[in-house]
Amino acid sequence: MIRAGYSPSVRLFEAACGTPIISDRFFRLDTIFEFGTEILIADRSDDILRYLQEIPENEIIAIDDRARTRVLSQHTAAYRAAQLEGYILQMVTFLT
Repeated sequence: MIRAGYSPSVRLFEAACGTPIISDRFFRLDTIFEFGTEILIADRSDDILRYLQEIPENEIIAIDDRARTRVLSQHTAAYRAAQLEGYILQMVTFLT
């Protein structure tokens, strides 16, 4: 992923396990999680305080649940292995 221009921390995926993710903004984060529904973005420290003070607890839990669902469906080792296998099969098909 570094070669593609971004390399998110593994901690980003570990975080989706009972606590909502609040992250700074970085290139292509929106390809990993949907802003506002699966991850909260803090451009300033005030954003973090606003999230903690203004978002109801049931919505915080829902955000984390959606992030966890995304991680378990699209960001596991098994999912990545299947993706790699698909890319290899595409290349083999293309080259033959």
